[in-house]
Amino acid sequence: MKKFFVCILSFLILGPIAGQNVFVEGKIFDNKNRRLLDEATINIYKIDSDSLLYSVQSFKDGSYKVQLPMNEEYYFRIERQAYRDAIQSFIASVEDEIVNIGLERLPGYEFEASVKELLSFQKGNLGKELNNVKVEVYNLTTDKEIIVVDDDPDNTFKVNFERGNQYSILLRKKGYFAKRIEVYVDVEGCILCFEGLGTYASPEIEYTLTEANQRGSIISDIPMKKIIQDEAIILENIYYDYDKWAIRSDAKPALNNLVTTLKRNPIIIELSSHTDSRGEDDYNYNLSQKRAESAVEYIIAKGIKSHRISAKGYGETMLINDCSNGVRCDESLHQENRRTEFKVVSIIEESNFDQKSLRSIIEAERKAGKRIQEELLIFNKIQNN
Repeated sequence: MKKFFVCILSFLILGPIAGQNVFVEGKIFDNKNRRLLDEATINIYKIDSDSLLYSVQSFKDGSYKVQLPMNEEYYFRIERQAYRDAIQSFIASVEDEIVNIGLERLPGYEFEASVKELLSFQKGNLGKELNNVKVEVYNLTTDKEIIVVDDDPDNTFKVNFERGNQYSILLRKKGYFAKRIEVYVDVEGCILCFEGLGTYASPEIEYTLTEANQRGSIISDIPMKKIIQDEAIILENIYYDYDKWAIRSDAKPALNNLVTTLKRNPIIIELSSHTDSRGEDDYNYNLSQKRAESAVEYIIAKGIKSHRISAKGYGETMLINDCSNGVRCDESLHQENRRTEFKVVSIIEESNFDQKSLRSIIEAERKAGKRIQEELLIFNKIQNN
């Protein structure tokens, strides 16, 4: 009892005991709509030093808590995607401190995405949530990596898209087709445009857009399709002139997409062409084989190794409806049978596909694009001379 009385007396006379700590806690919030903000990083510094002492993150309810030596002066630097950095100074007094901090929203959009399995390209229905996805987001305008997560334990990620910038998102998971999405934010005539997200999911507004569509929060599902060996996948919008097999200009976008798929995924495929039942069987077989070979030649000319793709014409042997010989059908049903497909015949197990970063992929694409432009300039110069 005597020792305890001496300690209390010492505290009253001398002040806090050296080395005693105090808890500092509070909430991080949007200073305009008061929404509580998770995943804000609170970096803590002593007021007379630029060296970082502690770094903590706010929880889902916007709260944070840290223990600091009392009677010292500190300042917080708070960072969060979609918000301006904020600085708050304070003194850790004898009592626990409550430090609530409001952040100013940047012009742009906070994008929250959930990754889900795409069950069918044709039906577009989504299945289970996918975890452990490699997520990369790159700002093409500023040439900076925004997010690099090699093995995301969750199926959800967030990123801020600032106005006047273009972004590229690459998602990869073993056994699934890689997903590449381009995002344009108030550039090239787009307030907010997504390319490559797919028709199976579209962004939705979570929080009302404000200030003439300058700010807002967007949520979306991102579908990823599992690679299933020998599953037929139809290439849409591949058309040929009657009795011809040359690649038409309106078929090139779909074939270019297949080239991109092959560049991003360690797969070997068969590309097949099919006809309807009208005409002689042998004639249809030969025509479909020539059309498949023509498509494969186009893809190889785009830089795909010949051992990774083969051509197969099936003629009218694999109809997908009842429009066989002698059966009267509408033209739309015959069109269903006139199709181009590809299927994965094997997966390249030992490959460096996943070793390349999105940054290195973009750099290679830029070099290739520059080389093509140089070749076009030389070609046009020769033509003009």
